[in-house]
Amino acid sequence: MSERDIKTLLRQNAGKRVRLTFADNVTWIVDISSVDDEGVLHSGPEGIEPARWTRFESIVNVESDP
Repeated sequence: MSERDIKTLLRQNAGKRVRLTFADNVTWIVDISSVDDEGVLHSGPEGIEPARWTRFESIVNVESDP
């Protein structure tokens, strides 16, 4: 998935739950808080706090409606 596609999907899903797959093949279901020009602010796995900020380069796939 391209970085452009990742940014678009994350922006479309702000305030919703998505499945993120990271560059190290770890997959989390997270709640998206906000998206800026460099990355995304999201919950920990399964909606657990605290919030985390991740650069787009670290995300390889986004799936909405997990």
